[in-house]
Amino acid sequence: MRKISAILVTRNEERKIGRCLESLRWVDEIVVVDQSSTDATAEVCRKYTPHVFITENKGYCEPDRPVALAHTSHDWVLYLDADEVVPAGLREEIQAILASEPPYACYSVARRNIFMGKWIRGSGWYPGYVLRLFRKDYAGFSERIHTDVIPSSPCGRLKNPLEHYTCENIEEYLLKFNRYSTILAKQEYARGARLTARNGVFRLVCVPAAVSLRKYFFHLGFCDGFQGFVIAFLTFLTLVLMNIKLWEMQYGIRAGSE
Repeated sequence: MRKISAILVTRNEERKIGRCLESLRWVDEIVVVDQSSTDATAEVCRKYTPHVFITENKGYCEPDRPVALAHTSHDWVLYLDADEVVPAGLREEIQAILASEPPYACYSVARRNIFMGKWIRGSGWYPGYVLRLFRKDYAGFSERIHTDVIPSSPCGRLKNPLEHYTCENIEEYLLKFNRYSTILAKQEYARGARLTARNGVFRLVCVPAAVSLRKYFFHLGFCDGFQGFVIAFLTFLTLVLMNIKLWEMQYGIRAGSE
């Protein structure tokens, strides 16, 4: 069977990282890039792999995915987030592919997102295919937040899903909510977006409302009960807060806007 490296980028994930790494005991190598965690994340990772590299905190994982990839020893790579788990079915499917002649150099996998204790089937979250298994010379990365691996060849699809244990409670979401809205605002500012008297209502109200309503109704978020409503509502708040922070950056109110 072809050898495979797993890569992760972590930051203060000591509660979840052990579950993720346990599901990766079958791979030939685990490479972790830790963004200067202030908890025991790096120590937990070192129980599973000697390949733990420390970098400065960047607020989100995407900038350090190429760093992790550069430290791998094998041609095939499996990329995971710290709150994801490879179930037995997915592991066996990957092993079967690598034991034969793989027809593709890149494979996407569905994610079963668990939000506040419930598998979310609506809101545009499932199957939500993401590219996670690839030959490292056939894929690349973007540094923009929440972007997928970028393939340079046609992709296959795996049948078994990845499990993603996203926010377990509102407190956890709100911690990410503030951080992600800042990152999104900085990216919008960098690409030239501005909040003006002409587009203010559109960006602050119309777009967030349209995105949230699409999640709740068109993508059947209402079928997920209370959790589906929470996802739509928090999506609205995230986009509103992002635009308020964009406005702050325009007028130099927010540090780092220059």
